Amino acid sequence: MTLAAVVAATLLAQAQAPAADLAIRPGGDLSGPMRARMLERGPFTGGELAAAGAGALLGDAAVIGLAYGTFHLFTSGGISPTATHYRNAAFGLGAATLLLPPLGAVLGGSFARMGPARGAPWKAFLLSLLGNALALGVGYRLAPNYWAILPVQLATMTTGTSFGLHWGPSPRAPLDAVAPPARRDAPPPAVAGWSPPLCLDAS
Repeated sequence: MTLAAVVAATLLAQAQAPAADLAIRPGGDLSGPMRARMLERGPFTGGELAAAGAGALLGDAAVIGLAYGTFHLFTSGGISPTATHYRNAAFGLGAATLLLPPLGAVLGGSFARMGPARGAPWKAFLLSLLGNALALGVGYRLAPNYWAILPVQLATMTTGTSFGLHWGPSPRAPLDAVAPPARRDAPPPAVAGWSPPLCLDAS
């Protein structure tokens, strides 16, 4: 009876010990840079390109409106037709032609951007500005076929704007945000239990 009681107490202590947890759980905080990396959709989405193109067309319309207003001021006598005034008007219209369409494209693309992005509006503006300068150069080379400016503008400025809004370094999670996975070859925990001493002296 004594040996049976000892064996029963030992088995009961082993049954009450917690089993080793070998499950692998994904670690890491998904509320910071890792979440931004997962949610970013990337450049050249349909809505972003369409909004950038609409903004570029609005910029072209603003340039045409400024040109018409300047012409009306000269013809109505609001501005005296002197060489200085003509030169200043030419410089102003040239700057507006170069800057307003890229500005409209960046505003439209930023408005339609979905989720976080790694780029910046100033990068999008510079790339869109290069695209607009290229389009104006094509129009100058193909003069008097100035209609060629429009498709080149839409092709270069929309893609440049979208790429600039997403062009940047990839966000990195902090080192303490990712927990190392559990090791499957870890030894099982030691069994904590009370075992009565065995007496092998049969006397």
